[in-house]
Amino acid sequence: MVGIAEEIAASGSEIRHEMNSRDIRLDTLRGCFLLLMAAVHVPTPVSHALQEPLGCNGAAEGFIFLSACLAGLVYGRRYMRTDWGEMSGRVWGRVKWIYLVHVALLLPIALIAWMFSDRVAPFANHFHDFLVHPWGALALMPLLLHQPPLFDILPLYIIFLGITPFILALARRCGWAGVLGVSALIWLVVQGRLDARVVGDPSRWLPLQLGSFDLLAWQFLWICGVAVGETSLRRPLISPKLRSGVAAVASCIALTGVLWRHGIWPDAWSSPQIILWMDKWTLGPLRLLDFAAWAALLMAWNPRPPQLTLAPTALLGRHSLAVFALHLPLVIAATALIQMFTLSNAAQTVIGLGVMALLFPWAAWLDRRKSARLDADVSFKPPVPPMRMT
Repeated sequence: MVGIAEEIAASGSEIRHEMNSRDIRLDTLRGCFLLLMAAVHVPTPVSHALQEPLGCNGAAEGFIFLSACLAGLVYGRRYMRTDWGEMSGRVWGRVKWIYLVHVALLLPIALIAWMFSDRVAPFANHFHDFLVHPWGALALMPLLLHQPPLFDILPLYIIFLGITPFILALARRCGWAGVLGVSALIWLVVQGRLDARVVGDPSRWLPLQLGSFDLLAWQFLWICGVAVGETSLRRPLISPKLRSGVAAVASCIALTGVLWRHGIWPDAWSSPQIILWMDKWTLGPLRLLDFAAWAALLMAWNPRPPQLTLAPTALLGRHSLAVFALHLPLVIAATALIQMFTLSNAAQTVIGLGVMALLFPWAAWLDRRKSARLDADVSFKPPVPPMRMT
């Protein structure tokens, strides 16, 4: 018992050290992406205003890429300090927890939608594919083979995080150039729609619903993020001599994307077919280029705003899984409320802002609870066993 208590105390000290050493800017970015998701997923005037405000890229790209960077950073450091078995065990423990959260959210919400679909039309619309074959879909949901709208990001995260130990092992053996080359080749296959020609449409035989995101395309974004996070442990990502040049090129690309997104770029300068190159679900080339420009700009610029201004959104980022989990039922309930009743734009805006606002007290409660638990673990002193008389 004494040994176990010492391990708990040591673990609490290690976790507290990692929390104190975390870059608050990364948590802030992840919190901003969560807020954008919550705002965009509720159909209000707010969602229209915040739909891809920085060009032809959105919160999903940022959330997946940043999560991959943090995975490469955290588990890459663990891989350097220990061995592959210990690192992969930690990764798969996290994967298990995310999977349980996903299933615990999806199954009850789907069953509630099934029960009330006759009386609540938005539920019937949102879970249409599930309601067509409910029993088959229920069997496929725990296998991540049936993903209703909004419930397809966590399965993407689960799969990508689950293969991360193998990605890190391959990178150590072959180098990141080879790993990224193969990943880019797979992404190119998707852009040519070759995967659909080979695989066909498996939903003809089973009520499959694999989500809107093309797994084979988005794996490239994840692997790039893991590479960035792991590489940052060993050397600067951008040489100081190249920072100005990278920032200048990235700024031009990012500014072009913003001008095009908000209708300022002249239509005569762009082809109508350009939309096909910005497809979100297959991570089109121009979409990927625009996001890469923003990522390169932030890495080259390396801004350091006052931490006090970052604290609110960093709070959300520190508890990203729990915040994302709460936002799903809130979004579905808010959407049903808006679509069932004729509400003014002002009322819709209040509902959308209310969903965003509710995420903060939830994250604050989780933060206080975690801090109290860590304080208890660190301050706990195991009892000294009594001396035995000989």
